[in-house]
Amino acid sequence: SKIIMKFEAVLPILGFENIKEYELEKIDDIFFRLKGGDVTFTLINPFSLREYDVIINDSDKEKLEIKDDSNILILNNMIVATPLQNSTINFASPIIFNVDTQKMGQVILENAQNYSLTDPLANYIKG
Repeated sequence: SKIIMKFEAVLPILGFENIKEYELEKIDDIFFRLKGGDVTFTLINPFSLREYDVIINDSDKEKLEIKDDSNILILNNMIVATPLQNSTINFASPIIFNVDTQKMGQVILENAQNYSLTDPLANYIKG
């Protein structure tokens, strides 16, 4: 039984501004699949790979309706390659899901300069 949650994109995914509704499917503790229209993204849980400090600006927090006690999920877009370790991860602009309000969006972190848009997965996995 797959866990699928529906979200409204209140902050667009860059390059996909026309897609307003997405379905998020959990594959396992690390990987998720995000579908909107005929587009599918592979997302990864950054905390399974590395230390990750997420600082979201107030305007984005407001749009996502994030409060101190909000149940949020933070995932990163992964461009899948073969072999898998050549895949790259965008740590600079994660996709934030407010599970409580079913709002989601891609944000550019306030501290984005600390992270890469195309960080190879190989940097975080062994073998």
